[in-house]
Amino acid sequence: MVQVVEYNEDNYSDYEWFDGFAVIRFYADWCAPCVQNFPIFEQCATQMSAQFLNLKFGKVNVDQSPILTLRYNVYGLPSTLIFYQGQVVQRIAGVKTKSNLQSIILKTMQEHQA
Repeated sequence: MVQVVEYNEDNYSDYEWFDGFAVIRFYADWCAPCVQNFPIFEQCATQMSAQFLNLKFGKVNVDQSPILTLRYNVYGLPSTLIFYQGQVVQRIAGVKTKSNLQSIILKTMQEHQA
């Protein structure tokens, strides 16, 4: 199982400077939909990371990383941002099914790999 990396203000450059796609989930421990839906996010990460070498998954706790939360204008939880070469190329608001999340990620990857 692929580990979903916990990012914060100290290590966020790891996904910002990644030469590929980074799927980063912004969450809070007190957010019930975030906690309930996280296993779906983990399953998606495990399946897709095995398929694509240029894809990484991570998470940011908004309570522990308020600067990142403000930097990326995250106001609702859970919010999933897809980065490509350091730029936010897709925002996914709210809870999604695994198949829905995977299709959004695949579509975003296809759109940005010309």
